[in-house]
Amino acid sequence: MVVANEVRGRPAARNSGVQSLARALDILELLGRSGGELGVTEIGPAVGLPNGTAHRLLATLTRRGYARQVGESRKYTLGPKALVLASSAREHLGSLARPFLEELMEVSQESSNLAALDKNSVVYIEQVQAPRMVRMFTEPGNRVLPHATGTGKVLLAYQPEEAVDAVIQQTGLPRFTSHTITDAATLKQELRIVRQRGYALDSEEMEEGVRCLAAPVFGPDGKILAAMSVSGPAGRLDQDRLEELIPHIKRISTAFSESMDATA
Repeated sequence: MVVANEVRGRPAARNSGVQSLARALDILELLGRSGGELGVTEIGPAVGLPNGTAHRLLATLTRRGYARQVGESRKYTLGPKALVLASSAREHLGSLARPFLEELMEVSQESSNLAALDKNSVVYIEQVQAPRMVRMFTEPGNRVLPHATGTGKVLLAYQPEEAVDAVIQQTGLPRFTSHTITDAATLKQELRIVRQRGYALDSEEMEEGVRCLAAPVFGPDGKILAAMSVSGPAGRLDQDRLEELIPHIKRISTAFSESMDATA
């Protein structure tokens, strides 16, 4: 009888461990999206946990260096280990994306890019340059604000609404060209259209004379992980050419997403 109880208890213990891990990951993802400091009373409700449970998990994450408690506020941000892990993951993701970016460049004959959302900015991870004299070059590690780029719109479109609001509040919507969206309501409507279509456009919104077409890359958990894009001179990426490329970028970004499902 005792043995039977112990056997029954083992899966429960494992399930409890998995549940704790999932909750800790929820907290890390929330801290990563926030771009600022959050207190226990903000974190708990946001991830669906009692404050006491959130506090215990945060204490463990802080001891291990994945979260950090800030000064007198006693609020939390990502810790140094989480930042190092994120940097390593981005580099690995760039390597995995390389063959898909090469295919996208071959199809489009324009530079192809991979980018991810890091707090309030878009960071470019990898690029395959087009074999043209006039081409777009974005150095890996370069950061831009998300509201004025195709990759940024894709990355924002699949975030929770509170995360989008936080980005808008913290960065504002500065104007880069006469085409830049600078109104929050207009941007949110644009993001709804991106979700419906499965791609985003940047029509000279970050830089005059440059257009970009971007599509989402999803992780094994179904959440947005990155964005793939092609960028080039507006004269070459006119509306007809963009329409030709939309099915290709959606196909290639989907294939990349599925490849990660297969290796998960």
